[in-house]
Amino acid sequence: MPIKERVFELLEGLTAVEEISVYDELAGDLGLDSLGLVTLLVAVEDTFQIELDESELDPFALQTVDDIVRLAEKYMKEE
Repeated sequence: MPIKERVFELLEGLTAVEEISVYDELAGDLGLDSLGLVTLLVAVEDTFQIELDESELDPFALQTVDDIVRLAEKYMKEE
């Protein structure tokens, strides 16, 4: 399954939103607060069996679904 689809599944499980778009804002469109973002990032690590670098976890840099997809893709390419 493509990385994007797996991220969409994670977000569907964490939010009540059924139709996820890469353009959705994590806070505004999906209603994720800071705890929700942390939960999402832990789920990304578990799902993809990666360990995100602390420097990548800036909540101001992770605003959209696409930001999360690109972050996961970056780590999957490094392996």
